[in-house]
Amino acid sequence: MGSRRWRNITKIIVSAALAILVLILLVTFRQMIAPTIVAFLLAFILGYPVNWIQRSTGWPRGAAVLVVYVSLVALSVLGSILFIPRSAELAGGLRASLEQLIVNLQSMSAGPLLALGPIEISLDTVSQEIGNALSSVLMATGNPLSLARGVTNSILSIVYVLVLTFWILKDLYKLQRLILDAIPADYREDARRLGIELGIIWHTFLRGQIALALTVGVITWIPLTLMGMANAGGLALLAGLMEFLPGFGPGLSGLIGTAIALFQGSTWMPVNNVTFAVIVLIIYMVIAQIETVYLIPRLVGGQVRLHPAVTFVAIISGTIVFGLLGVLLATPIVASARTLLSYIYRKLTDQEPFEELAPPQSEVRIPGVIAGRKIEGIIFDLDGTLAFVDWHFADWAERRLPWLDRIVSPENRRRIARRLMIALEGFVHFLIGLARRLRINDDLDRAFPALNRIRGYPPVSLMQAMPGAGDTLSTLAMQYPIVLASTRNRPEVLAFLSKSNLPREAFAHVLGREDVRYLLPNSDVLMIAAEKLGVDPSQLLIVSDNHINLRAARAAHIATAGVLCGLAEEDDLRDADLVLSSTPELLEWL
Repeated sequence: MGSRRWRNITKIIVSAALAILVLILLVTFRQMIAPTIVAFLLAFILGYPVNWIQRSTGWPRGAAVLVVYVSLVALSVLGSILFIPRSAELAGGLRASLEQLIVNLQSMSAGPLLALGPIEISLDTVSQEIGNALSSVLMATGNPLSLARGVTNSILSIVYVLVLTFWILKDLYKLQRLILDAIPADYREDARRLGIELGIIWHTFLRGQIALALTVGVITWIPLTLMGMANAGGLALLAGLMEFLPGFGPGLSGLIGTAIALFQGSTWMPVNNVTFAVIVLIIYMVIAQIETVYLIPRLVGGQVRLHPAVTFVAIISGTIVFGLLGVLLATPIVASARTLLSYIYRKLTDQEPFEELAPPQSEVRIPGVIAGRKIEGIIFDLDGTLAFVDWHFADWAERRLPWLDRIVSPENRRRIARRLMIALEGFVHFLIGLARRLRINDDLDRAFPALNRIRGYPPVSLMQAMPGAGDTLSTLAMQYPIVLASTRNRPEVLAFLSKSNLPREAFAHVLGREDVRYLLPNSDVLMIAAEKLGVDPSQLLIVSDNHINLRAARAAHIATAGVLCGLAEEDDLRDADLVLSSTPELLEWL
């Protein structure tokens, strides 16, 4: 006979008792909450190198974790010797600059600034209050390392974090299986989907926010140093740290940098302090635009984006409760809570808890209409779209470095080389444009074979047309004017057309690098193509294998079609209006 089932009242009593017990344990061992969070966070971060070592070598997970731990200890020792003294020096210089700024603000006097009836607001009053606020913050923070020490303030806590992190890393997948197996079968798929969504949030935040802080720090340090800004390294460090305060952090670092420039001036520029402060303010504004338009969408994405008011409240609350740890984790915790509450709300209201993934493009095909726009003209890229890419660089990385096989497999080396070819193509185009403007064409001609190999461009004599590309162009030319745009020079393009099966008469215009001031991915060539065709850019379609070109087209409001027969992979083209396996597939849409 089976065990007697509990009545509902018994289940309620037991559940309530367990909840009370959990609360008692949390209150009793509240000092261990922060180290436990740190251990899970550290395990999440170290999981990337551990997984990579496993994939690349096939070693057991325990061995991979041990290698990462030994490497981490070595890097910590090396960092303490090389970087910590310099970081402490930068932090000390920044603190000295802030203290001097506080003194300047508190001693500033400029008479009435604004009169509202009997009330007069003077600049010295405002500046003194700002100085007092900064002074309070500076006194509260004290040594920049003191907050971090508060999380693990004893040897026991450090050992606890390291040991717990090791076992989490080693047995994470076992823990995941145990949790899933403990969940009733009817809810197991929901738990799996929730786990995926939460993992994306934390993965995106940790990787993106760290990369964003480093990038912003570097692009802040370079112009401030060139302009002669006092303690540019410290201000760059501040700008990087302020990226962990989304919304108001970058504005605060820009305000502090501008104020320091106003009082201290430049170390070499022959301008007064007010002019120099304006220059520094413009630098911060440009960096903010770069961050908003390019860095945040690319590095952080939309998974963790919250309303500024929500972010502000979360960060302040997290700081009060957990100090530095609350600052770092407030945003992903709130984003995770939003996901969980959305799931609960949808279940309570009998809605589907998970949105189905949208297909990369509409399944309803209206000939001549892409992304809701009627297409009136087409721009084709050449290499990778109509002609085969030269894979010599990727082949070399895959086959000519066998001594790296134990570290990086040939397949991974080829993939890395392919990513480099994509990443360096825009830089190569910049070098070509710079050489043209500096009129060093002879040097450019000598460098072209190496530059072409990097960007996957074969010599004209070895270029081959994609299968079916000629028939596709002939068919499309009956309905649409077509422009062929290439970063090659026009004689090379025409020579290829004459030797291949691509019909020259299919193109209304052929644009080479001599026809434009800036090469792709700049939108200059796209605007010239629209002007020559007499078509509004919103009614043009560009077909390319390069996501950078497609991004420039989107900025010009041009419809985009990415093809997978060149350099790009499917993940690179996820933002394109169409993703095609090859160029002839375009006929199904047009």
